[in-house]
Amino acid sequence: MSEELFKRIDSVIRNERLYSNVDLMREDVMRRFGISRHRLNDLLNQHAGGLSFPQYINDIRVKEAYELITHHPEMSITEIAFEVGFTPPNLRDQFKRHYGMTPTKYRTHLV
Repeated sequence: MSEELFKRIDSVIRNERLYSNVDLMREDVMRRFGISRHRLNDLLNQHAGGLSFPQYINDIRVKEAYELITHHPEMSITEIAFEVGFTPPNLRDQFKRHYGMTPTKYRTHLV
């Protein structure tokens, strides 16, 4: 039951691109699915590798940014940041933490 609920939440966050809202808060998800903070945290602990809500959302954002950088060279890094719900400095920091280099450096390696 909890896995099904997590999959539903994850699907909505990804398919409806809720993650792209820079102001997305855990309360938005809690309200949407009628669950408590404790329940959401339990679901993330069980099904998202123990990530906190901000870590979980940032993980989705940075992976989406990676895909956009890889497959849409016509988009600027700034456009990509806003597209996935980051500010440009946040994207730079999260991308570097996740992939070991900045988005700009990664893009130059693609060419």
